[in-house]
Amino acid sequence: MNRWAVVGSAWLIATAALVTWLRTTPSSLLREQLAVLQFWSLEVCVFLGLALAVAVAADLRRAIQWRDGVGMALVAALALGLTLYVAPRTNRIYYDEQIYQNIGQNLADSKRAQMCNDGTVRDGRLDCRRGEYNKQPYAYPHVLSLLYRAFGVRTGTAFVFNAIAMALTACAVYLIVLLLFSDRVAACFASLLFALIPEQLIWSASAASEPSASLASAAAVLAAACFVRWRTSVSLAGTAVATAYAVQFRPESFLIVPVILLLLWQRAREEFMRPRLWWAGLLFLALVAVDAGHMVAVSGERWGTADDRFSLRYVIGNLRVNGWFYLKDARFPPVVTLLAIVGFARWRGAAGRLTIAAYFLVFFGITLIFYAGSYDYGADVRYSLATYPPLLIAAGLGVAHIAESIRRLQPRFPALPILAAAAVLSFAWLYAPVVGTVADSAWAARADEAFARSLAPGLRDNAYVLTHNPGMFQLWGVSAGQMSLAVTNPAYIDELTARFSGGVYLHWNFWCSVQDQVQRDVCTKALALRPAERVREYQEREQRYILYRLDRSLPKH
Repeated sequence: MNRWAVVGSAWLIATAALVTWLRTTPSSLLREQLAVLQFWSLEVCVFLGLALAVAVAADLRRAIQWRDGVGMALVAALALGLTLYVAPRTNRIYYDEQIYQNIGQNLADSKRAQMCNDGTVRDGRLDCRRGEYNKQPYAYPHVLSLLYRAFGVRTGTAFVFNAIAMALTACAVYLIVLLLFSDRVAACFASLLFALIPEQLIWSASAASEPSASLASAAAVLAAACFVRWRTSVSLAGTAVATAYAVQFRPESFLIVPVILLLLWQRAREEFMRPRLWWAGLLFLALVAVDAGHMVAVSGERWGTADDRFSLRYVIGNLRVNGWFYLKDARFPPVVTLLAIVGFARWRGAAGRLTIAAYFLVFFGITLIFYAGSYDYGADVRYSLATYPPLLIAAGLGVAHIAESIRRLQPRFPALPILAAAAVLSFAWLYAPVVGTVADSAWAARADEAFARSLAPGLRDNAYVLTHNPGMFQLWGVSAGQMSLAVTNPAYIDELTARFSGGVYLHWNFWCSVQDQVQRDVCTKALALRPAERVREYQEREQRYILYRLDRSLPKH
């Protein structure tokens, strides 16, 4: 049997097995299987990725000069410093950031992909009695679980990781430009300008998933750039693994796949006629099989809307906002967009511009057909982060072209230092104040989280909290569960009282005062189940946050 017959048979068997599994497994059983399989699938992906990265690093070191290392170190230090000391460290998307961290805690302590609706924390470990499979992909919580296993469960871990992801993405942008276009000036300015993008800094100082998703996509493109540069089987396998991990960060992250394929088609077209590329594709399929199951399992989720989640009727409204975002919005430097246009229009070097343009367009375009894709919709400007690496790559090429034009006209004019200084000073003058402020839009949820965090030290001594957001209490070392558990089964409070000598508490939180009557009813019904003693109370503006102790022995009011 020839090589093509073998690889074709392998593809046929693997595809048939995957389709059979997904079509014959009931949704409830599929979610239960995925809760177990996600952990091990992602573990294998990381293990293979690290091993292959070490192998490819030798080739990468030979391509990098000492000045490249210095340049990347300086830009990474700038990116890290601005993220840590200019952008305020705070949550910006409630309560998704807490959910991601709680899932990471579950992956670390129980090896299950779930958020915990009823969990006991003992000696720093979470024992989850009732878990729920979440609709979001699991790569970001898995990264957090790796850090939790190494350094312990801490709420600051996600913030530190996103700050590091900011610096690493700047380095990835540098290396992509260097490997694809062999232009150090373009590489330096692409990474420098990336480190100065206001929204990138703002979200890198949060615990959201978008900064790491952007890093993962850029890392996949970098892996592909390594392959088209050296054409080794190890770098090809690394591309498959990096891409497989990248698609599991966000629902839209799968769009990096056509970008990688386009780059391979532009720079290594003959590889499509060789079996090794198809073996690498089979490796990719094996590593994303569980994620494919995830997409099938959550395909019925409404994502917060009763209308169509994706539709062409959203394009005009979203384009009106998102298009102008890059041209005349205070949140994004329009000069970067102009430089990117110059880069796309003027670069005549090695093939790769089309890939970079496609990289930007797929992540820009997906938001246009999404019902919540407008950058002005809530906190959804975070979706723009995926477009920054390709845009800044093009902008770096634009700066390199302008610098070369200046050099031809005025050979002695110090264009590069002046352009770099102008970029930094413009950021300090125009955008540092924007980066350094916290939007008022999430004040009620932010106040709720701050109040709840202040309660944690007094509740760790064998107490239990009923709340809408038990995951954040569990992160702080406090046993907690969903308030609705007591509403549907009032006797459960007696069980909790017997198990937790420190008392059973009810957290009157953000959701108890929202417009949604269902959520408000859960709070009032839970509070009416037992006599309640008001332990602590905090008010901000018109919002009240209260901690009650529930106890049958208390006098009724």
